Amino acid sequence: MKIHKSLLALALIMFLLLSGCSNEPDIEGNHKDVIASEKTLPENIQEVGFVRETGPQFEYMVKKSVNSSQFEQTWNLYGFENKLPSINFKEKDVFFIGVYESGSCPYKIENVELSSDNKTITLPLSEPEGNCTSDATPRTFVIRVDKETSEKIENVVIAESGYETKVPFE
Repeated sequence: MKIHKSLLALALIMFLLLSGCSNEPDIEGNHKDVIASEKTLPENIQEVGFVRETGPQFEYMVKKSVNSSQFEQTWNLYGFENKLPSINFKEKDVFFIGVYESGSCPYKIENVELSSDNKTITLPLSEPEGNCTSDATPRTFVIRVDKETSEKIENVVIAESGYETKVPFE
């Protein structure tokens, strides 16, 4: 009986340790590096956003923050209502990724992919499930990236509906 309890305790400890190190989604089903996600975009996105040159003409807006002042300004620009998260800008940078999604099928970022040369970050948006409305509602994801990695990133690619779009960022 003591052996069974010991094995059970060991199994429980291993499960807790392994689940704490998983790469599972943690915010609204998003990848663990997504630190915020709200149905919001800057009011002037039509004037300053990026639109694909070829169809489909998806519209995006990507900004990078490398310090707390920029982060707060960009947080307010995008119109977030939730409390500003605490970020250690000595270790991390933050990317704001603004998109439009169906009002009935919200996007999730399930994996943040980094190219082998660390110059391109690819953000695959989840494929909609079921019958989705064709309306376009705002969504912004806030993603944290290690500062050392972030400094090398030259391109942000958003993968949506089978199309990859290289989006310029500031």
